Formats: sequence, C-alpha cells, structure tokens
Amino acid sequence: MNNEKYLMRSMMFVPGHNEKLIQSAAKSDADVILLDVEDSVMPAINKQIARDTIISHVKAKTFSDFDVFVRINEITSGYLLQDILQLTIEGITGFLFSKTNTAEDIVFLDKLLEVIEIERGFEVGKFKIIPILETAASIINANDIAQSSKRIIAIGFGSEDFVSDLEGIRDFDTNTSLFTPRTWVAMVARTHNLIPIDAAYIKVHDLEGLEAHLKVGRTLGYAGMWVLHPKQNELANKYFSPSDDEVTGAYEILALADEATKLNKGVAIINGKFIGPPLVVKANSIIKRVKLIESKKRYSL
Repeated sequence: MNNEKYLMRSMMFVPGHNEKLIQSAAKSDADVILLDVEDSVMPAINKQIARDTIISHVKAKTFSDFDVFVRINEITSGYLLQDILQLTIEGITGFLFSKTNTAEDIVFLDKLLEVIEIERGFEVGKFKIIPILETAASIINANDIAQSSKRIIAIGFGSEDFVSDLEGIRDFDTNTSLFTPRTWVAMVARTHNLIPIDAAYIKVHDLEGLEAHLKVGRTLGYAGMWVLHPKQNELANKYFSPSDDEVTGAYEILALADEATKLNKGVAIINGKFIGPPLVVKANSIIKRVKLIESKKRYSL
C-alpha cells in the first residue's frame, strides 16, 4: 500500500450526531476528521441520527478539504452492518475499525466493503481501513492484522481501552502499562509501511501533559495521534512535523553525501560530520515529509 499521499498528524474525533462540534471541526486545523458513530454516540438511538448527519454533511461537502474517516462500531455490536451499508458513499475516505482483535476481523470488513463497492460501481479498494488496536488480543495479533488487507493504510493504538482490557493501571506519570504495546504498534506499522497513529491524550485541557505525550510518541516513531479536542491539533501538527533544525540538517546531510559520492566514499566524515547511508535515508524521509505537509496546506499562513 502506498501511503505517501496521506498526512495524519492530527486525527480528530467528532461525534457524528453533534452538529455544533461538526461545524467547529470543519474550521479546525486537523489533518483528518474522524466522524464517530461508536463510543461517543450514545444512547444507541443516536447512532442512526449520527449516520444521517454524517451523510448530510459529506454530501454537502462540509469536509471537502479533509480526509474523512468514520469510526464504526465493533464487529459484535449489532450496529456494524448498518454503519457500512449507509456510509460507503463518495466523500468518505475509509473506516476506523474499533476493537480489532484478529486478522479475521479485518478480512470480514474487507470482503464486506468489496461486495458493496462492486454493487455500487466503486473501484474495489476505494474505502480504506485503519484498525484501532485497543485490546490485549489486538496487540498480540498486531503483525497479522497489519498484513490482513491491502486497504489498511495506518494502524493506531488505543490506550484507554487497552489498559481496561489488561486490567492494568493507567499511570500518567510513568506510562508503564503503555510502553510495550505503544512501542510494538509503531514497530509493526513501520515494518509494513503503514502510518503509525499514537494513542489519544485524554486530559484535553492539560497541554503540558500533551506535549510530554507527543515527545514520547515522536521518539517512538509515530506519525500522528488521535485528537479529542481542537485545542490539541496545534501541538500534534507541530510535533509530527520536522522542525526547522531537522530540515536544515537534512539538506546539509544530502549536500555532504553528494560530496562523499564525489570522493567515491559510501561513508565519510566531512566538516566534522559522519555521513553514511542511514543518515541519507533519514534526510530524504524528512524532506519528503516537508513536501507532503506543504502540499496539504489549506490556508495561506
């Protein structure tokens, strides 16, 4: 799967039945809008209201400047079929699959989408999938899940449900219960050329805590995170973008690599800096990401 066109630094959840929040989201600086018909849409009577509201806004092109995903209900909920039947429409990029536990869950969704695409005249593979790994089983099965469908463009970690399923303790100071699965999800995603999406930071008014969370996520290799409030978008976009120093350093590495090539050296120390293939790969990755961010800008700043 070629994921180079997708920018997912800030993926903001919006309850699908909440008109006020939908209008606010349409004016936000999130990269991706995640219209929810799962956890935030309760009681269950609101789920059809959410579907109808999402359809209305998508058809009205409220989110025409965004990639739009819908977080559908889990496979055992009784709501999944109607979510998919009603929301496989033009303007929806794909679906977040809640509480994905096994590769078989993804295969089921993949085949369901294929049948609908064929019936409605869409290109097979049009609708993408992002599994949310938020149970102990999903972490154990992450590598199989990542390979289960060509529709998968990203995988994300869901921390709060994971800790609950684990019957562990959510410690915001040390994050001990999250470190292993959080690291594993990023590693699996990168292994299969998928975009790794970090857990949400649920203390939405704690921007200092969010910044600490983002620093760890960036260090672990994540490319974006779930966002719960518009005020979190700015920091998410900042931390999952190369810094000015990183960009300057990347161009310098590439220039020095050209000099090393002229000297017929694969590795070299030039101007006191070590130059070698891993650094060149990293530099090219930084420049490619900068170009992607520039191409996705909606507003002149």
